[in-house]
Formats: sequence, structure tokens, C-alpha cells
Amino acid sequence: MTILGTRVQIPPPPPTFAKATAPAKVATPKSAGRRRAAPQLPSRFSFGLACQLPTFSYVYILRSRADSGAHYTGATTDLSARLAKPNEGGVPHTAKSRPWFIETAISFRDPAKARAFEQYLKSGSGRAFAKRHF
Repeated sequence: MTILGTRVQIPPPPPTFAKATAPAKVATPKSAGRRRAAPQLPSRFSFGLACQLPTFSYVYILRSRADSGAHYTGATTDLSARLAKPNEGGVPHTAKSRPWFIETAISFRDPAKARAFEQYLKSGSGRAFAKRHF
């Protein structure tokens, strides 16, 4: 069939009894056109003994949303649990100024250094330092 005014020829449709054949496959290397899957990390980043993530101790300063001048300084290894406790009213010293939020949190690998820094922040010069910088 030829369309008038053009040189394009359209082949006739195949007969109805003809079977459709799959296109011929071209030989390609196995890696061609495939993306390499990203390696899957184990849950919670448990890399085994060779690459153990360190546990940290945190020194934190909590601020009260109700009383802008109220703050609390402490140390912990679990920040989220430590924040939940005063917000639930589980600590008598912080119950009256709920809700609290974490103003500053500093992590230490060495728990002794974390305790020493917490004690410093609770001293007079440490309170002045925290007020100036945090």
C-alpha cells in the first residue's frame, strides 16, 4: 500500500493465521544494562565485631517550655528515654516546669569525661559558660 504523494510504503498486515514470533535476542555480556544492587545494611547498623559502633555518654541541658528560665543539666546514655522521664513527671525536681526539650546535647566516648563535664556545667563557671555558649 502506498500513500499518495509520499514515497513511504507501509507493508501489508500479516495474515491472521500467522504466529507472532518473539524478536531475536542479541548476545550481550551479562553485566550490560544491569544495575548493581546496593548492598543491604543490617538493621540498626550491627556491623559485627570488626566494626562495632561505640556507645556514647551524653551531657545534656534541658529547657522548660513553660518557664524559659528553668533548665536542668544531666548525663545519660539514652537521650530519648531521659527526655521522656521529666516530661511524664517522673522526676520531682523537673515535674513543675513541664514540658521540657533538649537545648544542648554533647556526646562523649569516655563516660568519665562526660561526668566531669557535667560536674563542670553544674559549677558556677560552668553555668556561666553554658549561658554564654548554649
